[in-house]
Amino acid sequence: MRETVPQAIRRLVGIILVLVTCAPWAYSQKDRTFSIPLDDLRTWAEKVVVPLNVQISGNSKVHNVQSDCEMHLGARVAGYDGDPDGWVLEPMNLCVEPFFGHAQQSNKDWEDFGKSLEGAKVRVEGVPRIWPEHLIGGSRSNPDHAVEIHPMTRLQRGNHVYNFTSFIYAPDGFIGGVGEDTARKILTETEVTVTEDHGIVEVDFSSGRIGNFTIVDVSVDSDSIDEVDGGCLAAGVAVLGRSQKVPVTLVTVADTEINKTLQQLKRTKKNRRRTFEVLVLFSLSPEALYKAAKESHGKQIPVENPIQLIVYGQPYL
Repeated sequence: MRETVPQAIRRLVGIILVLVTCAPWAYSQKDRTFSIPLDDLRTWAEKVVVPLNVQISGNSKVHNVQSDCEMHLGARVAGYDGDPDGWVLEPMNLCVEPFFGHAQQSNKDWEDFGKSLEGAKVRVEGVPRIWPEHLIGGSRSNPDHAVEIHPMTRLQRGNHVYNFTSFIYAPDGFIGGVGEDTARKILTETEVTVTEDHGIVEVDFSSGRIGNFTIVDVSVDSDSIDEVDGGCLAAGVAVLGRSQKVPVTLVTVADTEINKTLQQLKRTKKNRRRTFEVLVLFSLSPEALYKAAKESHGKQIPVENPIQLIVYGQPYL
């Protein structure tokens, strides 16, 4: 039987949809599924900053301040059993900070440094950030990964030590690439489940468009602040409006100005709550993932309050 024009159009649309769905770059639910070893989640749940021995695979150019002012270093961690198994190391504010021992900032200095590290085995420290934005389509400087060291606080190659802690702050004029509406959706609509099996935790992440940095109002109770290895952890609230407040975990890095502010708040004689406008980096909470994974026993378990905000500081707009 000869097809009518509408039938032919519908058949053609169906073929196109099949081709798009099967394309290697197409978005699918699988693109937001990844795995992390349970032991790693346990370690990351107890600390802000962790050490790792890595091998550098490549570096990006230094990004401008409107992008994030960073340089990416792709890396591999020997023995890491997560999937995908790539890592990215991200020191902050290289586009405005001079290279160590130099008087003036130069992107070339930082990029030459990155190139000199290619293939090197180094020890790094920083905040483990879990975020499924680059699970596929990677490169040497940005391999397929679900975990980053972001921000990186320290790198040691042989006897040479490079400390990046003083670089962790909100750079002048940077408001992040995630707009208010997208940030609101990430905070309110993201759903995460975990399934633990023989020490490997599969994470299913359901959300719309995601991204990295944004500016948000956060409220924190002084009694909720814990000083741990590498900084502070706190049970906070993202304040989206008078009647819309989302529970989140807040992380600050030791020796940064925002960490000192939380330490001072914790030392107040009576319980106090303060609200700050801060530059934050979206992450999943290792503690929330680990807590849910312990209850899994092979079953899929929803993660309560999955979002962690890595706090860089109060912005200068």
